[in-house]
Amino acid sequence: MHPSIRAILFDADGVIVHPYRFRAWLEREHAITPAMTAPFFNGVFSRECLVGQVDLADALAPWLPQWGWRGTAAEFIATWLDVENAPDERMLAAVSSLRRAGFTVCLATSQEANRAAYMRKAMGFETHFDRLYFSCELGCQKPEPQFFQRIQTDLGLPAGQLLFWDDIPGWAAAARALGWQAEVFSGYESFEQTMTHYLGYDFNIRR
Repeated sequence: MHPSIRAILFDADGVIVHPYRFRAWLEREHAITPAMTAPFFNGVFSRECLVGQVDLADALAPWLPQWGWRGTAAEFIATWLDVENAPDERMLAAVSSLRRAGFTVCLATSQEANRAAYMRKAMGFETHFDRLYFSCELGCQKPEPQFFQRIQTDLGLPAGQLLFWDDIPGWAAAARALGWQAEVFSGYESFEQTMTHYLGYDFNIRR
């Protein structure tokens, strides 16, 4: 084991999960475009749903008629969860490999309550990871310092022993500003190469 790293944390969408499939599905199947949904996602969803202040169904209620969605909010959410159930199997295999090597491996992600519960149970992340950190349960989200500080406190480890992977450079930079080691995820191959550098041995789960 690398002498300085004890815990490795991963963002969900864009790292462990193939991202943003539902927005493409909405446009393809219902002509609900990203431009139509952007005010919702950039507004109440990001500000309040992701930190557990507002229920997603309640937040969606005034928007669905504007978008022309003919079903219920519950049906919208259920479809959303199903379409976004797209884990990257290579990354899950990497998570398993790192756990077998003795690292504490965690998910650290901004999610609202419905998807957090779905990831935990339906997607099986509670068995894939040692710990799951969701913004809706922490009451704060990336890149707020509190998000990282609350996770570090829960893990009980010095900042320098934490390695964080996120696909958004600003989120990785926020972790780095607090003393964490952090890398920007841009694809599996570069992830594998960077992990080899950190661990000091060839990290190749396909062997």
